[in-house]
Amino acid sequence: MPQHLGLFFALRPTPETAERIIELATRLRSEHGLTGKLLTPERLHVTLRAMVDDEANVESAMRAAAGLVHEGFGVAFDRAMSFPGSGAFVLRSSDNLPALAAFRRRLNLAMGDTEAQASRSATPHLTLLYDRRHSIAEHAIEPIGWRAAGFVLVRSHVGQGRHETLGAWPLS
Repeated sequence: MPQHLGLFFALRPTPETAERIIELATRLRSEHGLTGKLLTPERLHVTLRAMVDDEANVESAMRAAAGLVHEGFGVAFDRAMSFPGSGAFVLRSSDNLPALAAFRRRLNLAMGDTEAQASRSATPHLTLLYDRRHSIAEHAIEPIGWRAAGFVLVRSHVGQGRHETLGAWPLS
């Protein structure tokens, strides 16, 4: 059976923040009776743009990322919830992270999207685990965050629980 691959740009929490997120996720998992397996710290991320994993997209993504100049920005989550349908239990922000949205828009424009495509909205989130048997309503949590100082291009080996970093770029 051929393996399924996914390609995406992402922000990753700092290693220290990733450990704090795992501690929070462990507590929330227990409090809500969730049974899904927690993502490992190195797989925690906020997706900026997903793409089909083919040679053309890898090449254009590398080119676009290399030419992108943007300031670093704060990322903080203050809500936890399940996404209906997918079973994803996630952290999200009550303000939808406008600085992240601005960076995502610049990245999309660098990838050649039209203004309308580049400005499309998506709910910024960080997935902690998947649990299709339980659905948890959105609720407040103690805020947790970090300063995004860079972004990465990741190949996900779907179903294998493995992410491969293809490139990493700093934010000024």
